[in-house]
Amino acid sequence: MRVLIIEDERKAAQELKTLVLGLRPDWYIVGILPSAAEAIDWLNENKAPDLIFSDIQLADALCFHIYETVTVECPIIFCTAFDEYAIRAFETSGIDYLLKPIDRGRLEQSLKKLDGLRATFHPGGESKFADIGRLLECIAPARERTILVHHKGKIIPVNHTGIAFFHYENGYVTVKLLDGSVYSVSQGIDEVEQTTDPRLFYRANRQFLVNRYAIRDIERSFARKLVVKLTSHTPEPIVVSKAKSSDFLSWLESNGR
Repeated sequence: MRVLIIEDERKAAQELKTLVLGLRPDWYIVGILPSAAEAIDWLNENKAPDLIFSDIQLADALCFHIYETVTVECPIIFCTAFDEYAIRAFETSGIDYLLKPIDRGRLEQSLKKLDGLRATFHPGGESKFADIGRLLECIAPARERTILVHHKGKIIPVNHTGIAFFHYENGYVTVKLLDGSVYSVSQGIDEVEQTTDPRLFYRANRQFLVNRYAIRDIERSFARKLVVKLTSHTPEPIVVSKAKSSDFLSWLESNGR
């Protein structure tokens, strides 16, 4: 389960993270976001989480502004010190409403409620999810290990492991190999992303899909953005937004697992 926490109080966010991982140690916290604006950016630029824990009164807006701006289909567990928003919370994808300070036992009830909903809508419950997860892990390395590129009237199969990055510009996608060769591909970059192994490639921004093994180093830039330097020359700087930087570093740290 990929879990997103939206909470503007750092201490409360860390306490919630500790509680959640204490009850579900195999879950992964994809981010902790302190404002509605950052949450909107994150949700627009990243793969949707499986679950959101959401404070209601954030520093810049009520959290409902997030869910009115971005389509969120995953379940939401609201965490707040105020009880007057309960009805409005359940008008979204809310499945529970926890009052602060959050009690471990009450949180466990919420997670059991989530388990029950998943079992209801996905017969077989947790065990089936686990089986599917293991199956996907087994077949993922074999998924689309080659891509067809075009060069001087020829169609050439290229192994994904030899690709440094894909780049989108003016409606065209090019692929640069680790050896420096550059080719064109017929697919759009969104389509290319769907056929690559997410453990090997990361969508850094709208223009670049990069191979983890082509990354040389990373620099922190203004406004908490990241600038990714590759072993190969790139046609423009690769900038990872502030909203996406935490997820990118976690992916890179995972070492392809």
